Amino acid sequence: MDQMTRGLFLGTAMSWVVAGMLLAMTGQAAAAQEQRPDVLFIAIEDFSPHRLGCYGNKVCQTPAIDKFASQGLRFAQAHTNPLCCPSRTALLLALRPGTTRVVGNSTDWHKTVPNAQPMPRHFRQHGYETVRCGKISHGRFEDETSWDREIGAHDGLSTRRGQIQKRGPGVENRGGTSFIYGPTDGQDISARDGGVAEQGVRILQQRQEGDKPLLLCLGFHATHLPLHAPQKYFDMYPPEQMEIPRNPGADASGMPPAGVFKTGNPHTLEQWREAIAAHYACLSFIDAQVGRVLDALEESGRADRTIVVIWSDHGFMLGEHFLWRKGPLYNESTQVALLMRAPGVTKAGAVCRRPVESVDIFPTLIELCGLPQPEGIEAVSMKKLLANPAMPWKKGALMWSPGSGRSIVTQRYRYNEYAGNKKQKPELFDHETDPNEFVNLAEKLEMAEVCERMSRLLAEGWRACLPD
Repeated sequence: MDQMTRGLFLGTAMSWVVAGMLLAMTGQAAAAQEQRPDVLFIAIEDFSPHRLGCYGNKVCQTPAIDKFASQGLRFAQAHTNPLCCPSRTALLLALRPGTTRVVGNSTDWHKTVPNAQPMPRHFRQHGYETVRCGKISHGRFEDETSWDREIGAHDGLSTRRGQIQKRGPGVENRGGTSFIYGPTDGQDISARDGGVAEQGVRILQQRQEGDKPLLLCLGFHATHLPLHAPQKYFDMYPPEQMEIPRNPGADASGMPPAGVFKTGNPHTLEQWREAIAAHYACLSFIDAQVGRVLDALEESGRADRTIVVIWSDHGFMLGEHFLWRKGPLYNESTQVALLMRAPGVTKAGAVCRRPVESVDIFPTLIELCGLPQPEGIEAVSMKKLLANPAMPWKKGALMWSPGSGRSIVTQRYRYNEYAGNKKQKPELFDHETDPNEFVNLAEKLEMAEVCERMSRLLAEGWRACLPD
């Protein structure tokens, strides 16, 4: 064989070898993509986990979420920043308020951290189809580059919107988000959350073998003011049967001293019970919609290949500490419902009592799906904790309030500091002896060492809280 022929032969052979390697790599990549699990992420507005049956509530009826808790892992100590935009921004970017400067609802992270990589965009760039219906980011700050499809709650649905009965102190007293509640005369599907559930069901029913892996994010809204749901859910909760929280300083009926309840919030015993009933009605309505979506997932035959997360963006106070709405650094405000089912990782009915943070959900899902972790995030994957909920974990969960407050919750304590607010002194609560956080121990000499340790962790930040 002469030199030219030999060269042509070797060149051709090498081309075939390279082509074969490329085909093999392509096949491996395609196989890996096919093996990647789908993700169903369900976000629910403004409710404390204390309202769910699986977290111990004996009145509010949430059978679908309770059933899901029995199939997966329930986090008993999950916390976040107690306001919509800071909470959702931290989860979606795996960055904290000190970095994003998002400590209120009016700051757009696109302007403060423009190079940040949102969770759904990361999934999209690594081969996932990303679909959103309902609120995932905070309102007008939704990131369009994150989604292959954004579906309106009633896109393609011909439904009659129900008429709303408006009651509550907010009907007469405007200012901020009015405290209004009342039933509608429509069917489930005619309400916003009913439409979100229907869109989720249809997407799951349309899934076929060979489709790209899916990240489906559904946002449910009804537990956000104003509190509206179909009449049948309000019928479940007669206001006169609602028990109100018992707070120190209340009179025999449970009402606070005169002037504590302000105009714009429920400020009579009747309104207080009506507000609790309305909030429970809206949560039961959402629970029914979540149940429809989870049933559709089971019927699709893909449940064993789908990671499911149910998460509330922050808590909502219903008169605990004589406070309403969101923002205060108490459990009913900062603690979130967090339930996860990861096939092959979580165990049915497991409970994790370690303090965890919403900000860690992003890297957890990334690792579960076998995707590369983005650089520069301020969070860690909880995959090992999902498999072993009793393992040693973080020293504490950190959170910011809308004002100057910062808080850390450990396995036993909550410690709050209010920088720049001389009137607001530090607070220390012992959850073993005072689970409702009524007794401030911060000024007791015997607790000085605990306060110093907690204050130091707050100052040193999230890295100081990482597992050893």
